[in-house]
Amino acid sequence: MNHIIGRCIVFSGTNVMRQFSKANLSPLFLHDGLRALSTSTNSARKMLAWQVESYGGPDSVKLVETPVPIIKKPNQVLIEVYATSINPLDIRMRGGYGAALMNRARGVTTAGDELPLTLGRDCSGVIVDKGQGVKNFEVGEEVWAAIAGPDQGAHAKYALVNSNALSPKPKNLSHTEAASIPYVAITTWSGIYAVAKFRPETAPDKRVLILGGSGGVGTFAIQLMKAWGCHVTTTCSAAAMDFVATFNPDNMVDYNKNPASELQRLGPFDLIFDTVGGDTESYAMPSLGKRSHYITLITPFLRMIDEQGALRGSLSASWALFSKARQANNYGGKYRWSFATPNTYALSEVAKLAEEGLIKPTVERVFPFEDMPAAFANVETRSARGKTVVNVKGEVEAEVPKTADFYMS
Repeated sequence: MNHIIGRCIVFSGTNVMRQFSKANLSPLFLHDGLRALSTSTNSARKMLAWQVESYGGPDSVKLVETPVPIIKKPNQVLIEVYATSINPLDIRMRGGYGAALMNRARGVTTAGDELPLTLGRDCSGVIVDKGQGVKNFEVGEEVWAAIAGPDQGAHAKYALVNSNALSPKPKNLSHTEAASIPYVAITTWSGIYAVAKFRPETAPDKRVLILGGSGGVGTFAIQLMKAWGCHVTTTCSAAAMDFVATFNPDNMVDYNKNPASELQRLGPFDLIFDTVGGDTESYAMPSLGKRSHYITLITPFLRMIDEQGALRGSLSASWALFSKARQANNYGGKYRWSFATPNTYALSEVAKLAEEGLIKPTVERVFPFEDMPAAFANVETRSARGKTVVNVKGEVEAEVPKTADFYMS
């Protein structure tokens, strides 16, 4: 008799276990119900992954051996990860940010049952298995993906991804280059395309302000808006201006030197896209135009639910949003929050722009897989200049200090 316990299947017959061992097959793939979901009957049994076993600081991320994910739904694909990246969201999630709401999406009712958790929202690699319902992708195909927050991530040798969260990888990009783009792409796309309703065909000559032009999302947003024909103004520090200038914004504003008056001089803007938060709203919102949009990625929504619970947190967040919307309305604009939503169409359109040379990767530094903690530290302790990428497969060499042993001790 076979017994399903949580995510594992225990085989009570010793003969079955001996056959499993000799054949080097995963017992999950021997179960008829699960095999019917997959196009494969074989899988690597174990893999290495960087996981959070308890929420905390840098030393909470551990390198462990864990089972390769098993396809459980017809629309899933299994990707061998060639490269991934570190996003600010990974650092926040390492400390438990958003766990209360994400656990609802995970179907977890008791806090802590979601652990261990593999972080990593970006993925570039090769499909090694797919569910029976996946028709638009093939085993062996090179793809990139943006993995939703509630799902197990890509800081591992293999990642399980819904087919609506990936597209073919741009042919002109290496995996390490490609891994720097998916999550910033769908983050930007969600705010500009889905929330603000900007479209490539109507965007030309629109005036766009991007707050925080030197970070991963900012550098991508500048490129996307320029590719759509917009007039782009961005903020950054004086030290970052030479870097940001490589993306050809029309104007750059030093946020340390009275940005409010300069932005009002350059405005009004049809769209303000805020990747920074903090005091940006106080000096940027007055440069809104009539019927324009202020879209921010920095919201208190998940934090309030973490701190106050679902009901009170939602009410507090709603009041905060209403207050900001009323303030923006005083300037004639609309104020909206935006959350990244994985989207095959978005990734496909961005892949086309990348192949045309209109979107270029902004990889600041590449770390090998065994130095994942150093990659986290690079994002956590330094001012952003593009993306930090982790080379999982060993596609290129990266000269970085070997610090994994320190963090794993």
